[in-house]
Amino acid sequence: MTPDIGTDPGPAASIEAIVLDILADALDESVDNLRRQRVLAAYGWDSMTTLVTLAQLESRFGITVDLRAYHATRTVDDLVSLVSGDPATNLENPLMKEHR
Repeated sequence: MTPDIGTDPGPAASIEAIVLDILADALDESVDNLRRQRVLAAYGWDSMTTLVTLAQLESRFGITVDLRAYHATRTVDDLVSLVSGDPATNLENPLMKEHR
């Protein structure tokens, strides 16, 4: 059964799938390409694409992402960790906050 990715993205695998879909749309690349080459600089990862992706991530997950942490991301995995709230990426300051 396919997990429901409506309002609750669920486990990390679902979060990764959603992030990949958002990136594929913003970069006009296939999800398969993004899975093979996970470094965002290999694609058209420019200022416009980063803003479009940021807006989509925040809207889809209902979060506000810390801009410094977001701009420090370099790979698909970095974005997945940021969105999922991975403690390894949180350090002393939370990287994201839920919309209230």
